[in-house]
This record gives sequence, structure tokens and C-alpha cells, in this order.
Amino acid sequence: MTKISGLGTFTRSCNVEEWCPIVECAVDTFGPARCLFGSNFPIEKLWTSYAALIAVARTALSRYSADEQLAVLHDTAARLYRI
Repeated sequence: MTKISGLGTFTRSCNVEEWCPIVECAVDTFGPARCLFGSNFPIEKLWTSYAALIAVARTALSRYSADEQLAVLHDTAARLYRI
């Protein structure tokens, strides 16, 4: 499993151009069933809103099917954490 999280921590940014290659590399390498998205809030609140963070994550995942996106944004975490 890999958690896709805190992508803008070192650059203090939240943008598709920066995140997309990282998200795509992770999902293409591990597959959606082994990737889960996580935020780094409240730390990221210093440079972005939670709504912006989710919007960028969704855009970075937009080339994947609805089921693959759901896996990364929900299903993999639910299965891993047994919730």
C-alpha cells in the first residue's frame, strides 16, 4: 500500500501541475487498489483550503475510471483500516 499525502508540504503549494505526475506515478505503479489519498491537514491549511486540496486531488485522478478514483479516495482506505 502507499498513501498519497502531503504532496505540497515542502513547496507549500497545492496545484495540479505539481501533483499530477506524482499521483499518476503512484497509481500506475501500485494500482488503485493499493493507493489511498490522505491530506496533511491541518498543516496544509497554512497555504491552501481543504476544498482546494480535494479539487486538485480529484483533477489529478481524472484520467482514471470512476471505480479507480473511488478506490484511491475511499475504498482502499476503508479496506486497509477496516472501517
